[in-house]
Amino acid sequence: MKNLVSALTLIIFIVFANPIKAQFSIDAEIRPRVEANHGFRTLPVESSQTAYFVSQRTRLNLRYITDKFTTYISLQDVRLWGQEDWAHKTGLNSSSVGFNVSQAWFDWKFAENWGLKMGRQIWNYDDKRILANRNWSQIGLSWDALLVHLDKDNFHFHFGSSFNNTNVSFNENDFVSEDNPYEEPLGFRIKYFNFVWMKFIISEKFSFSLAEYLASYLAANTSSTLYTLSTAGLHINYHTKNIKILANAFYQYGNKISNKNGNAYMLTFSGNYKLNKIDVGLNVDYQSGKGDGNTQAFDLMYGARFKYYGWMNYYVLPGDTKDGGLVDLSPNIRWTIHEKHSLYAIYNFFWLATDVYSDLDGGDYSYLTKNLGAEIDLNYSYTYDKSFNIQFFFGYYFATETTEFVKNIERGKSTSPYWASIMLTFKPKFFSTAVK
Repeated sequence: MKNLVSALTLIIFIVFANPIKAQFSIDAEIRPRVEANHGFRTLPVESSQTAYFVSQRTRLNLRYITDKFTTYISLQDVRLWGQEDWAHKTGLNSSSVGFNVSQAWFDWKFAENWGLKMGRQIWNYDDKRILANRNWSQIGLSWDALLVHLDKDNFHFHFGSSFNNTNVSFNENDFVSEDNPYEEPLGFRIKYFNFVWMKFIISEKFSFSLAEYLASYLAANTSSTLYTLSTAGLHINYHTKNIKILANAFYQYGNKISNKNGNAYMLTFSGNYKLNKIDVGLNVDYQSGKGDGNTQAFDLMYGARFKYYGWMNYYVLPGDTKDGGLVDLSPNIRWTIHEKHSLYAIYNFFWLATDVYSDLDGGDYSYLTKNLGAEIDLNYSYTYDKSFNIQFFFGYYFATETTEFVKNIERGKSTSPYWASIMLTFKPKFFSTAVK
């Protein structure tokens, strides 16, 4: 008994003499966005009317950090103003949809430089070409996944894996839908996603990374047959005080809709030169299109859309160019007028990478070229402080007959496409403290 009391006394002394230190914080994000849409994603025609709407993302974020564990939970509600489907006699409207969990994960530091991150999480890698949070979308993009990561000063190794089900039953009848037995209810819903990413930091100015991404999708009418699309990538990053260069080379093989495998590739270059308050840049992108042999259109997978290829989102899926691929040349300039005010302009020139009309039957398409037109995007940003900013966006598309062709618009019937938005982002920090 005496020994037990002594042991308990020693344990209590150790615990209270060496308290566990932790940090706990609560913050939020409220992001309403007003938009005027007269040609976002596709060309308008004479009968098209401009749509005006307001969407809002509301997030509540909780973070808890100890020596060995980091926990993060982000709850969000995303909706259009007026989208509510419940109405009360009090005049209050609410909705049965819109609320979800953006992130909910823990990260366990199980060894020096090693961590295991599990739960719903966001993946951003390199310049977000293949994996991105897609933050422009009010909903965003997150994964139910695990991530094993090694992070040292000059080397990073990450292995991520996501596995998705819509049912826990072994009864095949539970998988049957009316039109597609055994098929997942959402088109191209991913079944597995795995990747390996390695980053090598050579110096303060230069680094490169290698990655392999494998996405597997269920075939129609089956619960086990998978089609896999694989993407191997090389990313290069060089930067000095005034110069920043990013380059990528991706090779894609396999298929996500059949056993007929193909090959595709994407090459990108982004260069910026900053002189005082002016930052001048040039982006060049090439995505392969469907051609002779087994060449196919490159799939951007889960990469950023709004950040590249124009803010009107005309070319974000292979089918947007009828699998003709894409060439994008986009000079841009940013002027930091003041620490609170900045202007940004980018002009995208678009072309088809391959001819998608020469072998078509039933019509004369000789008038078509590879020229897809151009888009100009303008942005004004006002930063009040670290927690609040306002941004104005405007996009206008200069369409060609080829644009009408790939967008399935009758020749000469499209009208002026434009899109405008005002977005206010407020990120208050409610609470932050060290706890024992």
